[in-house]
Amino acid sequence: MSDVADRAEWRIAKDIELAMAHARKTPQLEADGHCHYCDDDVAHRKLFCNIDCRDDYQREQEAKRRAGC
Repeated sequence: MSDVADRAEWRIAKDIELAMAHARKTPQLEADGHCHYCDDDVAHRKLFCNIDCRDDYQREQEAKRRAGC
């Protein structure tokens, strides 16, 4: 019975390791003073100029992920 538990524990550890490696590879946006969607100037430490740009950016990125880009 411990064999099954050992294999399950090993599988869980591997799944967590793979998920963490994937999360580390995912690029993160950095605030650079410009909206990441429309390139307008934004306040310091902001990524987007408004909610619409943020939502449009997220939709565009999700479409790219689905398309495999």
